[in-house]
Amino acid sequence: MSNTPNKVMNDTMQNKLQSYEKLFFVLLFSLVAYGFLSDFLTISGEQLKASLLVTGAKWLPVVLLTPLLIKGSANNYVWLAYLLIPYFCWAVLKGFAPELAGLLGIGEAVLIALLFTLAVSCARWRKRL
Repeated sequence: MSNTPNKVMNDTMQNKLQSYEKLFFVLLFSLVAYGFLSDFLTISGEQLKASLLVTGAKWLPVVLLTPLLIKGSANNYVWLAYLLIPYFCWAVLKGFAPELAGLLGIGEAVLIALLFTLAVSCARWRKRL
């Protein structure tokens, strides 16, 4: 009998973790798309191709880490959290730009902060299970 409440608790934690992970991947992919979209909206002409290439190179480590996150190890989420710190710094610096670029930088910083929080939460839940 005492084993049944533990199983229910583990099932609840598993369901919560799965919902966190779904939200995490939605945020991850929307953040990468947001990075490309912000370049597309703020840069025009011939500079756009070069800027999109640089943005692709900038987000490449996060994209390469994604298959490891799908496997679901808690350490991979911790590594992503560490990897997001420079991206947050770059987004905050971008937030000081004038007009639309600054607003997009602030939005990117908020998304990165949410993604960092979810990565740490997923790592915590993974280690508990």
